[in-house]
Amino acid sequence: MNIDNLKAFLEVTATGSFHKASENLFITQSAVSARIKSLEEQLNRKLFTRRHNGTVLTAGGIVLYKHAVSMVKGWELA
Repeated sequence: MNIDNLKAFLEVTATGSFHKASENLFITQSAVSARIKSLEEQLNRKLFTRRHNGTVLTAGGIVLYKHAVSMVKGWELA
């Protein structure tokens, strides 16, 4: 699992937006989408429900969130 993918996941979760996440990460929106898609394919589950006013975590996204926070913090400490 790629740490950059997890960081994108956490940023979309925090902002509720692929667009805002891309601005905060200084990458394109399509790059954020690709990172989320990669995670969804690896985990074989949808992580976000996309709505006209933003995104929300699915049940699978909620489960991943707890682990993603720990993994990113561990990576940064290392």
